[in-house]
Amino acid sequence: MFKHYLETVAQVLVRPILFYTNLPAGDWREESVTFCSITSWVLAFVLSIVIFINQLLPVGVTLWVQVTGWKLAIISPVMAVLTFMFFVIIYSIIGGALMAGLLALFSALGGLLYFGGKVMGGKSELAASIKASLYGSAVALVMIFPMIFMILSKRGILDFTNFKIGYNIVYSFFVLYLYGILAIAARKTQGIERWKAFAAALLPAAVLIILGIFVSIFVLPRMQNWVV
Repeated sequence: MFKHYLETVAQVLVRPILFYTNLPAGDWREESVTFCSITSWVLAFVLSIVIFINQLLPVGVTLWVQVTGWKLAIISPVMAVLTFMFFVIIYSIIGGALMAGLLALFSALGGLLYFGGKVMGGKSELAASIKASLYGSAVALVMIFPMIFMILSKRGILDFTNFKIGYNIVYSFFVLYLYGILAIAARKTQGIERWKAFAAALLPAAVLIILGIFVSIFVLPRMQNWVV
């Protein structure tokens, strides 16, 4: 399944015109939802590793250096099990939250794309636009880079200002690339001209821009203690 997922990601990102021309058949609640869900869990896995490295590992190392000799041999298996359990708990919480968030976000973007296409004379159904948008969630994988920036910032390689700049650059790329993919999706699924497809994709892109501004102004400053 994961191999098929990676192949689909490559098609969406590298050959979106071909992919949306031959959009996989089936109900939108089947493969497209599964695809978006896997994307969520991939992002959650990377974010869980980042949180583990930045927040839990320093605490664990502090406790570990206080144990020496034969006690180290006894406590090592226990620490390994506890470490694995903590990671699974973090991963489960983040994965569930991200899956719910991304499914809701890309379903909403699909709805906006459908509305924009209808205004431009599109003839597709709502389900087709949502399905196309859910496959577009592949672009969200680019947000792995800000997660890596969090590790660099915690190690003092980046200060928080540079972290914010890096995040905003990556997010801008995410919005721009997704805008292009949604425009292609609108053109192929709704049968409208190119300029009308790009106009239809403006509405979901605008929502993403507003969301990005909100996160940059109100959310990122609250994350400074986690990042630096």
